[in-house]
Amino acid sequence: MTDEKAAPPDPKRKLFFGLFVFPLLVAVGMAALLCMVVFLTHEEETPETLITAIKTGSPSKRWQKAFELSNELNRRPEMIRSKGVMGEILHILGDSERYDSKTRSYMAMALSRFQEPEAVEAVRKRLKEETEEVQLYLIWALGNLNAREAAGDLEPFLASSNPDLRQMAAYVSGVLGDKETAARLRPLLKDPVTDVSWNAALSLARLGDDSGAGILMKMLDRNALTENHRLSKTQAEKIMVNAAKGLGRIKNPESDSLLRSLAENDESLQVRQAALEALKKEEVSRA
Repeated sequence: MTDEKAAPPDPKRKLFFGLFVFPLLVAVGMAALLCMVVFLTHEEETPETLITAIKTGSPSKRWQKAFELSNELNRRPEMIRSKGVMGEILHILGDSERYDSKTRSYMAMALSRFQEPEAVEAVRKRLKEETEEVQLYLIWALGNLNAREAAGDLEPFLASSNPDLRQMAAYVSGVLGDKETAARLRPLLKDPVTDVSWNAALSLARLGDDSGAGILMKMLDRNALTENHRLSKTQAEKIMVNAAKGLGRIKNPESDSLLRSLAENDESLQVRQAALEALKKEEVSRA
């Protein structure tokens, strides 16, 4: 029995393997190796590691790590392990010579995750000494800390020449719920900045004051919001929902027909639901 003659190699098949198969196998192998290296060297960020990165990192990177820290503490409250972390945050927040305003602003947000009297005290102290950029975040932090005892600290900011500070102070005044703040909020109903007057009206409603009812009703005008104020449909509906909720907190018979119309006819399910709930709350309050 004679051996069969070997078939000559197919040049096309050889070219296919050389140009496509082998390079693909190499690429897949390198990708797998890279994934393994990343997996083996990855370390989960903790408040401690993020704080270390803030303290030792370059100035251009510090604010990014401060932002990550605030987000992580908000997303995973269990990461707040000890007052040692809060102490480090307090130190960075108070060191205006070394740390820039953006970093300190995000540290103020991070500090507001700690529901501790020491955190409230530190925010109130820094509020008197900080730049306007950081003050904006400190005011927000007071709201997040629900620091009702600090409601009076917002008075100078309600009269600030900076509209962002007026807007934030008006919003947080409603969150803190001190009814004595109402007298300081009413003048802002005539503020030339729309967002300030809207926040003032919403906060007054939260305090049970109907002084801003007229503004809340205007905030329910979808066409005005989208055409005059150039808001997107999503933005307009969010404002309408908040305005409806505000009207539900106060006794204002003049708004009933508008709320009923929205509850029956508005194109947004969220707006219809908010208007319906507002009507129910008004009925309960009048009973």
